Amino acid sequence: MTIRSTLFSGFIWLLATCLTGGCTAHRGPEVVQIAPGQYQEAFSTAVALVRAKGWEPEIMDRRSGVIETGPFQTGSLFEPWHLNTEDMPTIVENTLSTTRTKVRIEFRPANQSRLAQSGRTEIDRPDFIGVEDMPDLTGTTTPLDLRAWVFIEHGHRPNIMRSTWNPSLKSTPKRTGYDPTWEKPPSGTFWIPTSRDRSAERKLLGNIEQALQTNQHIQSEPTQPGS
Repeated sequence: MTIRSTLFSGFIWLLATCLTGGCTAHRGPEVVQIAPGQYQEAFSTAVALVRAKGWEPEIMDRRSGVIETGPFQTGSLFEPWHLNTEDMPTIVENTLSTTRTKVRIEFRPANQSRLAQSGRTEIDRPDFIGVEDMPDLTGTTTPLDLRAWVFIEHGHRPNIMRSTWNPSLKSTPKRTGYDPTWEKPPSGTFWIPTSRDRSAERKLLGNIEQALQTNQHIQSEPTQPGS
């Protein structure tokens, strides 16, 4: 596929998305209510959907209700099949810069106050070896709230000066006084967290909620005799 055909395909996809109402952000839930006894299924569904969208889970703790993924390169207008968001400004930003995303999913007891809403308390020492009691959600009988965070990271290449006349021209300054024993200049791409993709968060939560409702509907259907 040539560059011209790729640009044309991206333009056609952008036009079709805008005409079908896809230029606005995805309207999904900010919090998904998990019924008592549905936690195990919801956790497995969240892991499966995260993997299906390209993120690979690195932390899957059923006891504390936390799922964290590794980074995943975001899609662009030239690669719409890799997009996990429907927010057009975010899609344009992903096209013009190098970005990647990470996902964090948390299950918490329903109506639990967040850290930002809690009162002033004394900061305890960190529990590095897990001595303190942690809430075990595997046997919970209370409703849970499911939330998702999609963090955007921008990639930067240090010590690269690009030409203002031609983007393909660039130069790298030579560092003097470099001692390989004590110093190591930055090399490669380093990633800086910049913002959150709230459209992707709502889209992911909406997909999880829809999958849970579909599974519940299938399980509630009566079986036909002789089937």
